[in-house]
Amino acid sequence: MNANGTWTVLSNPEIEQIREAAYSYVERSGFVVQHKGLLAKANARGASVDEASGRVRVSRALCAELMAQVPSRYTIRNMLGETWEIGGGAPHGMAIVTDPWIIDYDTKSPRRPCLEDLRRHTIIADQSEHLPLPPPFRRGLGGGLEGVAGVSRMDFPVTDVEGPTSSLRALEAHLLESTRHYQIMAADLESFDMWRDILRLLSRGGCISGLASAGIAVQSPLMLNELNGDLLLRAIEEGFAVVPTICPMAGSTAPYSLIGTLLASHVENLMMALLAQVVRPGSVAQYAAGLSVTDMSSGNDLYYTMDKVLWKIASVQLSKAERMPVMAECGGTLVWRYDQQSGAEGMLFMLAALSSGADMLTGFGSCHNAVGMSAEMMVIHNAYLNAAKHLVRGIHPVISTEGRNPLQKAVESLERVGPGGQFLDDDLTIELLRSDEFFRDPIFDFSGGLGDSVSMLERAHERAGQLVADHKNRVPHDIRENLQRYFSDIYRRVES
Repeated sequence: MNANGTWTVLSNPEIEQIREAAYSYVERSGFVVQHKGLLAKANARGASVDEASGRVRVSRALCAELMAQVPSRYTIRNMLGETWEIGGGAPHGMAIVTDPWIIDYDTKSPRRPCLEDLRRHTIIADQSEHLPLPPPFRRGLGGGLEGVAGVSRMDFPVTDVEGPTSSLRALEAHLLESTRHYQIMAADLESFDMWRDILRLLSRGGCISGLASAGIAVQSPLMLNELNGDLLLRAIEEGFAVVPTICPMAGSTAPYSLIGTLLASHVENLMMALLAQVVRPGSVAQYAAGLSVTDMSSGNDLYYTMDKVLWKIASVQLSKAERMPVMAECGGTLVWRYDQQSGAEGMLFMLAALSSGADMLTGFGSCHNAVGMSAEMMVIHNAYLNAAKHLVRGIHPVISTEGRNPLQKAVESLERVGPGGQFLDDDLTIELLRSDEFFRDPIFDFSGGLGDSVSMLERAHERAGQLVADHKNRVPHDIRENLQRYFSDIYRRVES
């Protein structure tokens, strides 16, 4: 880790070697676009296009010209007018609110999501930076998730609503509680158009640019299909930041090596950034990388392995070399159990994400090989974030405070007490007793085996419950009513 707290795994010459290989590949071999409109735009912009195969090759000179147009920072906002600058040096969070599996607190096992899960998880994600600490937790149980600017929701039905409106009712339950920036994960054009309608309601008919970002899937290796080409065009038309879903799997959809999968991911990020600029110069294209390993004995995708620590740091280094805003997945684990493996993977992934210098920390609450989550895991990941911040801060002996630096104060403390003394009531102890000098987080068990000992999971469950109980909805009343009318009309059409 560098002196500035940034964790690196590639040297500067290695970064340039990977970039050189990537640009050489784009120029020599290119990528495939299965969308006639995008092919025409790429051809008009000067790329070499084979319309029959969809192969697009971009020269070094044109790559340099297009990549120079990618904004290095951008601003997102929400319905309340709050804004967050992405790429400005301070990391922001992106939380998930549902997944195909929810890890149930009572049974400690996976189950399918219900409406209450959507509501609870959205409330927890929404209580970031804005609410004062509720009274029962002012002595140290913390606020909501720290720094969460946006949320994303997987389009998945809920168990307590049958029929074709199940997923729609889950979406409504989420929207009625959320004031965060939205990351749209549309799986078809109908879903994207519905989100445009929803965003117009949230903006009271005003401009929707900046209210949402758009996840656009890349078909690894190196292909953009027709549907996602259409989604890319619509996202850019609305002024949404393009967040590519890039998930190459080593051994199946990417070369079976650490560097090979990293290279494939970098080329796919370049592909999306270049296409975005072909459509509209200056379009926001975020760098995103969800690399994983194929289990060659079973064919299963292992999304969270220790290799991801290396990949996410390397990906952020490459994004910085390209001057692109970048996300890194925080937390996460292969297992759904709350056990030693979950803790080790989750803490290492969070430390890697924060110390990499990423602009967005994404996936608060994710576990179970990226298909599961829980309210408790959202809170635990926030505790991991606090621990990672403490570690990244490091020890700085000569930073000046009140005219005397910490090292000078330590010398004075030793001189006051002297050999054989005690520091319980020393001036330095009194000064720093209630500061952040030493790591403390209320979700961690600091009993040390002495006195009452409450597990991290129990503490996280208590905190999640308190956040939900004390929640005060911030969605304006008129917007809530408009959303309810909008969904009521849809339900009547779908069920008739």
